[in-house]
Amino acid sequence: MEFTPGQNGPLPGPVAHVRVAGPGPVDPCVFVVDDTLRVASSDDVVFYNRPRAVGVRLDGDTLVVDTGAVRPGARVLCAVGTDAPAAVTATVESPSGAVLGEFRIRPEHGETALLCWEFYRHKDVWKMRALGQGYAGGLREMFVAHGVEVDDPAPEPSAVPPPAPATPQTPAAPTAAPASEPLPSFEWLWRVFEDAARSAAGHRSGRDYAQHRLDQELSAAVADPATRTGGAAESARAAAQRRHDDLVAASDARRRDDSTQLTAELRDLDARLPAALASWAAPSWYAARTPSDGIRVGELSSPDGDDLRVPLCLRLPLDRPLWVAGDGEAAHRVVTALALRLLAAHPGARLDIVDPAGALTTLREVAAPVLAGPPVLDAAGVSAKLRGLADGADLEALAAAADPGAAGPAPRVLVLPGVPHGYGGDDFLQLVRLLQLSGPQSISVVLSGSETADVDDPGYLALYEHSQLLPAEGEGRFTDPWTGGDWTFTSDAFPADAVLLRRVAAALGGT
Repeated sequence: MEFTPGQNGPLPGPVAHVRVAGPGPVDPCVFVVDDTLRVASSDDVVFYNRPRAVGVRLDGDTLVVDTGAVRPGARVLCAVGTDAPAAVTATVESPSGAVLGEFRIRPEHGETALLCWEFYRHKDVWKMRALGQGYAGGLREMFVAHGVEVDDPAPEPSAVPPPAPATPQTPAAPTAAPASEPLPSFEWLWRVFEDAARSAAGHRSGRDYAQHRLDQELSAAVADPATRTGGAAESARAAAQRRHDDLVAASDARRRDDSTQLTAELRDLDARLPAALASWAAPSWYAARTPSDGIRVGELSSPDGDDLRVPLCLRLPLDRPLWVAGDGEAAHRVVTALALRLLAAHPGARLDIVDPAGALTTLREVAAPVLAGPPVLDAAGVSAKLRGLADGADLEALAAAADPGAAGPAPRVLVLPGVPHGYGGDDFLQLVRLLQLSGPQSISVVLSGSETADVDDPGYLALYEHSQLLPAEGEGRFTDPWTGGDWTFTSDAFPADAVLLRRVAAALGGT
């Protein structure tokens, strides 16, 4: 079975063998971590120079995981380092050699250290999940991210990584993260959503079973014409209804307990998340920007109609533009929220605003400290701005090809509300060109515009079809990838709050 990032499946037996293959040498390694995805001691790290820990070992080029020996409450992360960015294939096999899962990872931003598989316990059952997260800083950065102190400090992540070492530094004794330190948040929030999805599916299944049993018992009660009426028949139907009601009540109670627990978990987590993934009331919006591996784009409402709200997040870097479907005040608030979260996720990022209608007044005010240049506020300046960005990305791509070890430019966030009004055909072509070249320059693009715009332009159509659509207002639908359950999606919007406005401006570097 070929897995995709985030996909999970059951682990049939207690022992799994993980093999990683690539076009060049690979350095497999393992972290035994707690729920914060950090090691507790140096005994929790396995790599070429320390080939064994409790429950895991390195046997040649094969990582062997014995879940029965892993300490309670821990999970296992299998990873690999490479000499240069290259696609690798990580395969999970049983001890007999039967393939349980295959996962192909394709680094898109120069990553030379990759998380491949996670083995974790879910309600007393061991499962495996494909990860795919990469580290442009190589094995040093990955080791530090999981609580391992290395001999040299980890480099800051950059769009173009420095040359990675062929082998990892020998780690010193790891230190646990303080309770207030942000968690490796995207993966954690995705696991909370998985728990919520499976709880909702179990609730639906319980109610469906109760109704199925009631139908069967009522059918049996009237099957014999001689006994389908009278006191005995009424008693049988009443007993069947009571059993149905008891089953439904038990299923509802389990669902309420799950929702209460998940809500409390999300509330506790919100106090430690980086701003890009936290609620607008979280303490991280009072502090300087902290790097994040994802951004919050909205909330999912439980299909059961209870009070559970689960954040929906996207992994960074974005692989396509975000398009807010709408062109009014609601769309502008969503665009503002997305832009601020992207800026918060990338310390040092700069903002470009192309806003011919002058609609994003709040964003211009709060993000003034991080503007890359004067906002474009009239249609006459649109073409020059977009062509300049595309030409700059072209030059950066040439520079990166000539000197792969050179530091890349600071990340950029580009927002374009009100598309297609004020834009010409060449403008859309420049945008498409910019997106094709933006890897080295790390440009995240947020647009807004009406879904019903009647524009017969190939550049516009290509841009629209390639984008991730988000509703400006109202509710959208989202299907969870584990059970196929339907959830109601509401886009995140920047609140109209003067105190929050000042707080976010301070977090972005203002006063």
